[in-house]
Amino acid sequence: MRIRSLSDKIVLYFVIIGVTAIAIVSTYSFYTSKNALLQRTFDQLTSVRVVKKNQVEQFFNDRISEFKLISTTAEISRIAIASNEPNTQQTGPFKQNLLNHLANGKYFNRMFIEVEQDIIAGYNLEKQGNIGFYILEKKERQFISTIFNRVSVNDSFIIHDYLFDSIKHKPRMFISGYSIDNEKSIKKKIALEISIDAINAIMLEQNPNDGLGTSGESYIVGPDKFMRSVSRFQPVSIMHTQVLTDGVEKAYNDITGTSVIDDYRGIKVLSSYSKLDVPALDWVILAEIDYNEAIKSIYFIRNNILFLTILVSFIVFVISFIFSKRITSPLMNLSEAAANIKSGNLNVRLPRIAHDEIGQLTTSFNSMAESLRDKENELKSERNKRITAMIDGQEMERQRLSRELHDGLGQSLIALKLKLETIHGKDVCAINKTIKEVKTNVDGTINEIRRISNDLMPAVLDEFGLMTALKNMCEEISENANIDLRFAYEGKFNDLDKKLTIYLFRIMQEAINNIVKHAKASDAEIHLIRQQHLVLMKIFDNGKGWNVDRPHKNTGNGIPNMRERIRLLDGKIEILSESGIGTQISIEIPLNTLKND
Repeated sequence: MRIRSLSDKIVLYFVIIGVTAIAIVSTYSFYTSKNALLQRTFDQLTSVRVVKKNQVEQFFNDRISEFKLISTTAEISRIAIASNEPNTQQTGPFKQNLLNHLANGKYFNRMFIEVEQDIIAGYNLEKQGNIGFYILEKKERQFISTIFNRVSVNDSFIIHDYLFDSIKHKPRMFISGYSIDNEKSIKKKIALEISIDAINAIMLEQNPNDGLGTSGESYIVGPDKFMRSVSRFQPVSIMHTQVLTDGVEKAYNDITGTSVIDDYRGIKVLSSYSKLDVPALDWVILAEIDYNEAIKSIYFIRNNILFLTILVSFIVFVISFIFSKRITSPLMNLSEAAANIKSGNLNVRLPRIAHDEIGQLTTSFNSMAESLRDKENELKSERNKRITAMIDGQEMERQRLSRELHDGLGQSLIALKLKLETIHGKDVCAINKTIKEVKTNVDGTINEIRRISNDLMPAVLDEFGLMTALKNMCEEISENANIDLRFAYEGKFNDLDKKLTIYLFRIMQEAINNIVKHAKASDAEIHLIRQQHLVLMKIFDNGKGWNVDRPHKNTGNGIPNMRERIRLLDGKIEILSESGIGTQISIEIPLNTLKND
């Protein structure tokens, strides 16, 4: 559908410009806010990851320090000796204090001491059970033996990554080494089972207000890409859930950073990752939050932007509609006024309701309408004058012809009639004489008819051409009007169009009549020049002259008739005249009506 109305176009352009500007600003604002929000979330995840990393590293450093301290105390040696004596279930105060100390820390679940070959003493450190010595079952002794077999004399301690205990059906983690009694030179292998719950207490976040929202989590992954801490979404995840993500790969390539990745659940998340610095453990730590939750607030911003875009677009539409009406209403009035002028109604005037360009246009239009009215009145007056002049000229010509016919032909015919009536009763000689006189009068009448006919349309113009007709007319005027009238021409004129030939003859005839009737000149000169595409006429006289700008009312119709004929030929006329000096007329006629030979 084509929009033709200027008002509709203005509204459309304003709305397009407004909506485009709003869309650009909104898009820029949306993506700027989105990037800022993502960056803030990454910073928050990095902060959580750094805190968790420090806590995990500090946890293991504390456990190492605690293990080193315990392994060098006399109490651990006494516990090892007591474990090999009868009544092993009886414990002294020193042993009970150490066990209570370890149990109160909640960082260890069990303590194992190798008393002799294949004899292992176990101590429960969990407060919900009986703290103290317990007898290991065969399979558990075998499992612990694998831990002790890794202990080297040169190692002060070893942290064992998670091992899956098929007896208890869960992964277990240990720190092991030798207890040293420098006084008795007794070395016993000891192992402390590190509490998984203690590690999970550091890594697992359940409170949405702790920085990870409802979908965020932090967890640890081992070199086999299985989890080393419990997942927020999968309770049984340690050594069960494998994490094969870009974040884990980058962390194991010693890259610390943030990325938008798909996590182990296949969900798009924001992830912050790095390696952990824990002796003997090649672990990485990650802090992640679901992408949709991270940018949830940006959707609120997006919805607000869309609402504001629609609201502002509507406001722009209303404002542009109002302004378009204010702009186009005067233009529509001008259009209607122009249509009225086109239909002929020139009595149109518009009120000026503004002082801007449209107001100036209204003023110019009113001036144009007023000028057209004046021109129309002038044209009507000129048309009336021409019609009047034409009718008056026709009447004058009729009167002239009537006088000439009455005074010339009429008198001659009456004379012939009277002479013929006198022949009755005369003798033959008198009759013959009368007949001769009648013949002579008839010849004069014929000449008079020929003269009148030449005035109307000279036959010599058709028979001999324009130059001969003008030359004869000038010679006749020069002889009869007592004026020295000279005629000269240059070029060929026998190929001119018949209409142009007649018009040139009549223009020259009018000019000569003006010289004879009004100028009262004694000397006149006429030049006719043929150029390639132009005919020039120069007419000079030494008559009384006249004021060209203020013509006298009795000057007649000669000059108007000349102007009209020249206008019809698309020509130009220039008249120079002063009172008492004479008149000079220059005429240019373009040759656009030549015959096609």
